Amino acid sequence: MRILALIGGSGSGKSTVLAALRNHFNARVAVLSLDDYYRPKSELPVDENGETNFDLPEVINHVDLIRDIDALKRGESISLSTYTYNREVMVSEDITIDSSEWLVVEGLFVMAYPEMLSRVDVLGFIDAPEDVRLQRRIDRDGAERGYSEEEVRYQWKQHVRPADLKYIEPWKERADVIIDNQHHWEIGTQQLIDSMEKSIVS
Repeated sequence: MRILALIGGSGSGKSTVLAALRNHFNARVAVLSLDDYYRPKSELPVDENGETNFDLPEVINHVDLIRDIDALKRGESISLSTYTYNREVMVSEDITIDSSEWLVVEGLFVMAYPEMLSRVDVLGFIDAPEDVRLQRRIDRDGAERGYSEEEVRYQWKQHVRPADLKYIEPWKERADVIIDNQHHWEIGTQQLIDSMEKSIVS
């Protein structure tokens, strides 16, 4: 099993690229999302104003993440209880993920954990301008998570953007493929697919 780390800042468009990868690889690909490894909200850090900060590497239980990656590499299946935070409501769904030819590990902080360096075969970085990503987040969090625009802008300034600069954007220059998800995302996605296919051959 080979591993693709798919990273990019909030609102960069990881879901769009993931859908294209699933469409191309079909049963040859499995996906692990860091969103499914959030710690309980009671354990998450808060800022100086008492607001929960979801945008730090420590909000993810990366020990369990690495454990599951290694199990999949051994050919085992894993079970997860997925979680979605919608304000105070946490929705859970139990899923099973089987080992496959490719494992895509996607999320903000995939490369923030040193253990990932030796496990990742291909690094894909999804890029989009900050203003575009912010508007996407405003639209998404308003429609899906019940946040006001004011709340989203607060999170962006206090939590999201600092995390971008410290934990995510430095990996752009180290990526095997950079996908421009503002213009012609299909081109970068096809380059990523080609890189993955060539990685298997080599």
